[in-house]
Amino acid sequence: MALRFDDDQNPFIDLGQGRKIALDFAEYSDKASLDKASDELRESAEVVENSLGELRELLKDDKDLNIPVNDDAFLIRFLRPRKYYVKSAYELIKGYYKMKAKQDFIVDDISVKAIRVAFEERVIQLFPKRDQFGRRIVYMEIGASWDCSKVPFSEMIRAEHALLTLLSLEPSTQLNGLVVIANFDKLSFSHLGQFTPKFMKNTFELGQHLFPLRIKGINVINNAKLFNMFFNICKRFLGQKWSKRVNFHGSNMESLHQQIDPASLPVKLGGTCDLPDYDGKVFVELLEQFQGRFDELNSYGYAKSN
Repeated sequence: MALRFDDDQNPFIDLGQGRKIALDFAEYSDKASLDKASDELRESAEVVENSLGELRELLKDDKDLNIPVNDDAFLIRFLRPRKYYVKSAYELIKGYYKMKAKQDFIVDDISVKAIRVAFEERVIQLFPKRDQFGRRIVYMEIGASWDCSKVPFSEMIRAEHALLTLLSLEPSTQLNGLVVIANFDKLSFSHLGQFTPKFMKNTFELGQHLFPLRIKGINVINNAKLFNMFFNICKRFLGQKWSKRVNFHGSNMESLHQQIDPASLPVKLGGTCDLPDYDGKVFVELLEQFQGRFDELNSYGYAKSN
């Protein structure tokens, strides 16, 4: 793995043999995507134009909220996950930035310096290939490979939020969403001590209701004996939609493959995507190329509250 730049100076990770990890901020224009956007999101030129106008009118009255209201791409990032229902998108914007205004939570500030260890330790990974439905695949180590003395759970989730923030800027991901694979192999009592109810409540509130991205599935693998204790903490915070999207596979990779095509998965998950060892330091180098984006996003929102 090595960081490189294409002819337009866009950064990507070269995996060799023509394979790469790259972010794509270009609007989709292929017929399949346009048809899917129309069918699933009600997206059309007329709907987009009308929704942007209506949303700007609502935002004018919120004088305490600092966001770029004249930036179409910024507003569409919130309109797409709400299928262009303007009032719902407006509530999403307000809810997200009110959560961001809370002190000491994972969305209050994004910097590569604050999250680099989580990626260097490879507890959060982005797979290079999308799945059969065009969804991004994010992988999390929440078991034996997670040293919580190096990466507290709060920093793991902060790193995940930073990654998902970048992915939420990709139009194709706004359309297709993403799936998560969480590996709980050999979960221990030291890990369980990381999951405080208050933090879990805020984390699930953000993921289910306040983050502008379509999370289409959460796949739990290698759920160990202690997983039931962990899930008892979590399930009280699960809403109806996410309850239906959590899939438990144990060590049965064939079950996982019913959700995600093995062609998009590495060999360690029974997949056929032959990849080199994941180098977290190189992924940090990729993230560092987007610190300017993070700084811009950090500047938006409400004033901090206690």
